[in-house]
Amino acid sequence: MVGVAAPLLDYAEPVLEASSCRRDRACFKARLETAADLSPLLPYANARVKVLTHDPEEPVLVFRHEGYRVALRPHEVAVGVVADLEEGRAAVRRVVDLLNDLWARRNEIPPDPRPRSLPPAMEIYRLLPRTNCRECGEPACLAFAAKVALGEAEPEDCPPLAADAEGLARLHRLLEP
Repeated sequence: MVGVAAPLLDYAEPVLEASSCRRDRACFKARLETAADLSPLLPYANARVKVLTHDPEEPVLVFRHEGYRVALRPHEVAVGVVADLEEGRAAVRRVVDLLNDLWARRNEIPPDPRPRSLPPAMEIYRLLPRTNCRECGEPACLAFAAKVALGEAEPEDCPPLAADAEGLARLHRLLEP
């Protein structure tokens, strides 16, 4: 096809590595080593994905995609936590598709090279209602704040906060890049 850029990443078989996990189950991360240097992709991904942390000096970009934590480095894509190789293959394939799509659309995306990270759980906690109502599914507001800090929950998942437009706006401002 004329005018269609080649993908930055070719899909390859990921390697499954043991990962720390809670409870009594085995957990893994799927790691894909790449020949291509992914460094030029980092500022475009930083501008478009749900970033947990971006350290241009390292360089590493950690983000959430479809419930998975993804670490993107110059020659590596790591996705976790996955239960087995089959889930790892599928998750890596979707992340590779996402990254190739970002690369293909890079002319439409203003790159963002800035370092980023979500604020610590205690800063988030200070902006929560602190009722420990459990309506979010967590045993306490501090546990919910930790989930938000890890990118595993959204502020709107707290019903009392979702009902408080001003409080919700304050928390969103804190979470903005």
